Amino acid sequence: MKPGKEAFIRYEGNRLIIRSIFNPEYVEELKSKTTTRKWNSEKKEWSVNISEKEKTLDILGRYFKVLEDTNPAENQAFDPQKMAKPGKGFAVQEGDKLEIWTDGACSGNPGGGGYAALLKNNGQVKEIAGGFAHTTNNRMEITAAIAALESLDKPCDITIYSDSKYLVDAVSLGWVKKWQANGWMRTKKDKAVNPDLWQKLLDLCAKHTVRFIWVKGHAANRENKRCDEIAEAITHLPDLPEDKGYRKEMG
Repeated sequence: MKPGKEAFIRYEGNRLIIRSIFNPEYVEELKSKTTTRKWNSEKKEWSVNISEKEKTLDILGRYFKVLEDTNPAENQAFDPQKMAKPGKGFAVQEGDKLEIWTDGACSGNPGGGGYAALLKNNGQVKEIAGGFAHTTNNRMEITAAIAALESLDKPCDITIYSDSKYLVDAVSLGWVKKWQANGWMRTKKDKAVNPDLWQKLLDLCAKHTVRFIWVKGHAANRENKRCDEIAEAITHLPDLPEDKGYRKEMG
């Protein structure tokens, strides 16, 4: 490799973006050894799915000095094999005003599911994600909100943005509390679905001041798009844990 030849990489959702000078040998090897590569003719950049990150970096290293981006957390790579777990670690003070974006995804519905949340507070950014092997999209939408709230150890003033009408309306319009008051019956004949998750969410909301706001999915909302990309990536992971609540509900 000649000195001065550098490749710059960054991450957008579940894509690794590559910018470098043209090298025909590198391009040929990238084409022959990766299956998710895409060429952006407008930006003059290659990209590959994060699942081929190690292979791609190995190829790049044979032709260039690889320099990684050091952008804030929301712009860095999401590696689904190292997904963040719900828990403590996001520094908050009592009464802090937080913004949280959440999303859930499911491949099959029921099928492999993923959820993601992006939290912002006074310049801090935290991503939380996870998934289950056999679940539903609605369960993942609720779980995303639960995971975000579980990561907070002090009562806060929170706005949660979600593209799920199911989640936002059920809480904002009081449906969930009505189902709870009726013994988790939606009507006199029909049971409410996902009572285990709704109960968790209500308990968590009682510790904070929480408002839910609906946002249009797959639109120009940067944070919503980020959560969508993460949740979708997780649905395809192998060896996801079982959603015991869903299995119990289905009998």
